[in-house]
Amino acid sequence: MASVAFPSISQITCLPNGANYNYVLVEPKGNKPYILFLHGFPSSSYDWRHQIPFFSKAGYGIIVPDLLGYGGTDKPEVLEAYRLKSMSDDMASLLDHLQIKEVLAVGHDWGSFLLSRLANYHPSRITAYVFLDIGYWAPYAGFDVDAINAQAERRFGYSMFGYWHFFNAADSAQIMTDNLESSIGLAYPADPEALLEHLCPVGAARKYYEKQSRGPVAAWFSPAELATYRHVFSADNGGFAGGLNWYKAQMARVNAADEEALPSERYHIDKPTLLVVCTKDPVAIPAIQIEGTKPYVKELEIESLESGHWVQLAKANEVNEMLKGFFDRHRNDGLTGKL
Repeated sequence: MASVAFPSISQITCLPNGANYNYVLVEPKGNKPYILFLHGFPSSSYDWRHQIPFFSKAGYGIIVPDLLGYGGTDKPEVLEAYRLKSMSDDMASLLDHLQIKEVLAVGHDWGSFLLSRLANYHPSRITAYVFLDIGYWAPYAGFDVDAINAQAERRFGYSMFGYWHFFNAADSAQIMTDNLESSIGLAYPADPEALLEHLCPVGAARKYYEKQSRGPVAAWFSPAELATYRHVFSADNGGFAGGLNWYKAQMARVNAADEEALPSERYHIDKPTLLVVCTKDPVAIPAIQIEGTKPYVKELEIESLESGHWVQLAKANEVNEMLKGFFDRHRNDGLTGKL
């Protein structure tokens, strides 16, 4: 929630389609460009709390939205609102409102899915891409979570997306919101391999909540940060319902028609791209991320970090230096990106 976590640098804008977005905005120093940071689930702009001060101090402009369904941004109940094309159009509209022509961009988790569609629908707005943990996902109208799990079982010996069925259930948001401490322990475990027991197998997530499990939380999550997180995902702020709608929309195939309509030449990225894979994330298996990204990206750099899913938090210094090195090499000096 940008307005809570970063009150002095946050704004709220109503886009032409009527959607209200809460976001962090820091102007660049000199002629450096803007960086757009896109978070995942279950999080908000607060996920980028280590990147915002680092890159603003380095002179970069910063744009960090609470994405649709999260934080201080609207949380529509209609699944059609969570089409990836529609949300990528929202990002382009936000840049239009700010009179910013082009940006560097970073995506993590679902933010990587959204960044993938920005590459497909609005490629002129991005000058370089960074995918953290989750790589580029080419358009695919035939998304089938059961087929993905079956393939993972054959190749790796376990399901990757078993939790999607629980996330898609009608009662999942209420369960996760009512059991907030369990949700924090599930999302941010001290040991990333705990996901192999509590998240990856089909049915495991529901059993985790039925037992009211509360595993230890990652050591890099401070008490003050946990307090902010609890506020962002409190029942008063909508809990987890909006974020879960990204999963429910994908399961309902709301993206299928848009992705079927995309010509194949729009699948490819022709700008500098950095993929950072995480060796301790059992869901975003590095080999899968590389295999899914490499065929579609002309100028691809790949880095690996010994980290679980939340690499920008757990390995903040390493990520910041890695991204800065990449952006310093590929930014357009003298162009702030303003229209």
